[in-house]
Amino acid sequence: MPQPIMAIAALAVITIALIGQAIEMRKIRTRTYGEDSIGSPNIFLNKRNFKWYGLIVVGFGLAYTAQFL
Repeated sequence: MPQPIMAIAALAVITIALIGQAIEMRKIRTRTYGEDSIGSPNIFLNKRNFKWYGLIVVGFGLAYTAQFL
């Protein structure tokens, strides 16, 4: 896979993962704490976030590979 295509794919994966995680965290916060509350720092350790963390790692791996290939 050529480097520019890998870099663009990495950017797309990271962007999708960050947006998806933000939406997921908002759902968790409103379901647990209500709309007006800030929430808790422990929201990052919710098991529903780990799939997004995995996608972020894959995106960074692709970006690293595209840069140093």
